[in-house]
Amino acid sequence: MLRIVPIFILTVFGFSLAPLMLDLPSIAHRQQTMPAGQVGAMIHLDPNDSPHAGHPSQTWFMLTNPDGNVIPPSDCNCRVTVYDLQGTAIMSDLPLSSVSIHGQQAISTSITFPDPGSYTVVLSGQSQNNSFEPFELRFAVTAVNPNSDY
Repeated sequence: MLRIVPIFILTVFGFSLAPLMLDLPSIAHRQQTMPAGQVGAMIHLDPNDSPHAGHPSQTWFMLTNPDGNVIPPSDCNCRVTVYDLQGTAIMSDLPLSSVSIHGQQAISTSITFPDPGSYTVVLSGQSQNNSFEPFELRFAVTAVNPNSDY
């Protein structure tokens, strides 16, 4: 009996934590910064940072300066390039626009990943007004099969 009680408690405790652990993949947005406190960016891909292969994924980047202040898209001559697993550019010079996210301006584009798998999305840019150094930020992205429960 004394051996069963701890197992029972751990099992009940484990089941109470399961919903919290199952929610982890839905944590959205990834942050990337340059060394020495240069430009940083947050990326978000619809839906929930798990884009569906073969379907357009609305994607946005919020740029920040070393102080953490948002850099308006109009201050950046930016480019977005997508690379496959072999490092081949499969999309480049995607059309960019500005979008309001939580009251802040962000860079927006649409990316359609052709197949499920790993990709690298690269945001590069330089300042329109010399307020920051040129940068290149790389984000690992996994496109999922839209017919799976991933």
